[in-house]
Amino acid sequence: MLAESDYHNITAWLAACHRPLLMSHRRPDGDALGALGALSLILSQRGPEPQVALFEPFPPRYAWIQDTAVWHSWAERGQKLAAECDAVVLLDTCAAAQLEPALDFLARAPRTLVIDHHATCDPLATRPGDLRVFDKTASATCLMIAEWAGLTSIRADRRIATALLTGIATDCGWFRFSNTDARTLRVAAELLESGAAAERIYDAIYQRDPPERLRLIARMLASLELHAGGKLAALYIRRGDFAATGSDGRMTEDLVNEAGRLGGTEATLLFTEEPDVIRVNFRSKRTLDVSALAARFGGGGHPRAAGARLRGTWDEVVPRVIAAAVAALNEGGGSSA
Repeated sequence: MLAESDYHNITAWLAACHRPLLMSHRRPDGDALGALGALSLILSQRGPEPQVALFEPFPPRYAWIQDTAVWHSWAERGQKLAAECDAVVLLDTCAAAQLEPALDFLARAPRTLVIDHHATCDPLATRPGDLRVFDKTASATCLMIAEWAGLTSIRADRRIATALLTGIATDCGWFRFSNTDARTLRVAAELLESGAAAERIYDAIYQRDPPERLRLIARMLASLELHAGGKLAALYIRRGDFAATGSDGRMTEDLVNEAGRLGGTEATLLFTEEPDVIRVNFRSKRTLDVSALAARFGGGGHPRAAGARLRGTWDEVVPRVIAAAVAALNEGGGSSA
């Protein structure tokens, strides 16, 4: 857990901002969107005029927190946003690969703040005047934002609490992943007391899937392969699967976790074929550090959840990643806890 002084440093840094630009990683999940939305609301209440930029359209799956900010398209408005901002805040990432569309801007951007809980830390925001605040023990970036708000007497109203609980709950797999600790549950309880409705959040995320997503899940599960004596599960989504089911890449969030219910497995790989890259999601249950495995392919993340984007043909990339995962498991990363 961070020292109280770290959170006061965030407050002092933000106090000098007038028009900060808030950004996060590609394919933003609940934690990224919740942190962006909550911080945008907090800053708006305190004087600054935050702008929020996304690399992709806002995911419909999180529509109930869309009113927390005005979400700008980096492709359409990035040049104007870059020219008008006096500071940049990067939330839930410090990985260059996840910020690729804005890397040229970030190299010359105004003073930059990073708030993140991932293990992967590239040399971003390292200039004089920049600030980097990392807490790898935090279950979510939204947890860090919630703790900062609490320590600096910022009132979390219903909308802020809802955005923060969305990020915490989704990054913890709805409080079933190993990163769920007493600290996380204490903050979640405080957010519930502030008006967040857990049952509505769960319903909106997990009980409103379109038929196309279920059809995509069916095709993905039919592709299941087991390696390393059953310790490794591999799942595949090809571009033809999207076409056959009427789905798209926005419907793949969390699908890697479907294989986690298999007994005897330690790790799961989900390969998704995209137009220009092959995206790989890595998950492990107990012992394999998938952040280290993903880093070998230019990615990163957490010890139990990570990702990478690889260029190359399907027939080159898939066997190479599987071989590396099998070797890591056979070296002792997949022994039973």
